[in-house]
Formats: sequence, C-alpha cells, structure tokens
Amino acid sequence: MDESESDAAISLLRRRPVLSACSGSAVTRRQLTETTGISRATVYRATVALEERGVLERADGGYRTTARGEALLASSDHFLTAIDTVDRIVPLLELVDHPDLTRNAHLLGDAEVTVADASNPYRVVDRVTERFEETTRSRGTIASPTASEAMSRASHSLADKEHIERIFTASALETHETVSGDEFRDVITADSLSIYVADDEAVPFSFAIDDDDVTIVGHDPATGLPTVHVESDRPAARTWLEGVYEECRGKARPM
Repeated sequence: MDESESDAAISLLRRRPVLSACSGSAVTRRQLTETTGISRATVYRATVALEERGVLERADGGYRTTARGEALLASSDHFLTAIDTVDRIVPLLELVDHPDLTRNAHLLGDAEVTVADASNPYRVVDRVTERFEETTRSRGTIASPTASEAMSRASHSLADKEHIERIFTASALETHETVSGDEFRDVITADSLSIYVADDEAVPFSFAIDDDDVTIVGHDPATGLPTVHVESDRPAARTWLEGVYEECRGKARPM
C-alpha cells in the first residue's frame, strides 16, 4: 500500500460514522447531521467524497451504502476491533516480544487480561491455578519456569484430569528440577500428565489450549513469576495456537 492508498484508507476511517449511518437504508444529509452530531458542512463533504469513491449512492432522496461500502464498513469494524484487542493486551506484548504473537495478537478478541502488581504479585498465579483446576483436558507449553507455588497447588487436582500435555523448554525443565526437586518429579509422573521437552528456541512463549478457550502467559524476567495472563475464547485464536502447538510438538521429545 503506497502513501496515497494509506491516505485514502485513513480518510475512509474518519468518515466511517457517516458510512455507518447510511448502512441499511437511505438517510438524508439533515438526518446524518442529527444522528452523527457532525456539522452540516462536514456531512456535505463526506457524502460527496464517499459517493465519488463508490461507497455511497443516492437513493430515496438520501444516501445509502453500496455493496462496496458495506464490505468496507465490515472491514473497518474488523480493523478497529483488532486495534482495541492489541491495546488491551499491551501488558503481554511488553513481556512476550515474539513475531508469532505480534502477527496474531489481533486474533485474541475480547481477551480477559489479568495483571499482577505490587498490591497482589500472585494475582496471575492464582488465576493460572484456578483455570487449571477447572479444566479437564489441556495442551500447552511452558517456556519459562512457573512459580513453584503454582506447580504445588496444581498438583492436587491432577487426579481429576482426563489428560494434560505440556511441552517444557529445556531450561524451564532444568530450573524446575533444580528448584522443586522431588515435588516436581512427583507432579510430572502423574498418570494424567504427559511431559515433553524441546529446545528453548522451539517454544515461542507459554500458552495453553484448554476445554473452552486458550491462554497466553507472560513472565517477569527478573522474578520468573507469571505476571500477565491473557485468555480468549475466539475460535481463530484457538486455531492459531493449535497450529503453534503442533509445530512445537513436532520438535519435542517425550520425558
């Protein structure tokens, strides 16, 4: 997209309220002024420009969207939703700077974001544990060491699981074995749990694909604690992470 095309796209987004008001039925300029709160002069310029672009047409004494206009209106909805989604998950993007996430962040629509802070540094640990207790089947990756407290609390519900599958990075596994020792080994030998190990570079970030939705976790590089937790039930997000998981799984080896 060159500069002139970018300018045209930005102009269309600025005039989106007028385009949206003309969707479905013909609307006069006076009605547009009343419904959008835009001045008459601005409405006049907008209708002229949008008609010239072929996204509005005259009908029944007013203006309505053309098929092209409806398609562009829907596309602008997707674009604005994507911007909102990216803004919502900024805390995760600040911790997980990986191209696979930045390229697909827009798929995490309506994400629920949990962030730990000084008032409650274990807020994300609590949420991770709560979700683990609720799910029966889960596949996922552990790219960074998880808080030993979370591992200990999660172990109590392993007997109730149908199947849990986790791919550890080699460094995360080594840290867990060093820090938690026998307790960690007891957890990973549970009948419902399958553990795999992959080289660090093969696992982009920590995530899980659970019964109904998916989650991505960001870890504080200084403490190792999970401090950001993003969850989404969007099918597109699930499809994307299932693909990432299968790629990681193909590079992993069973314990």
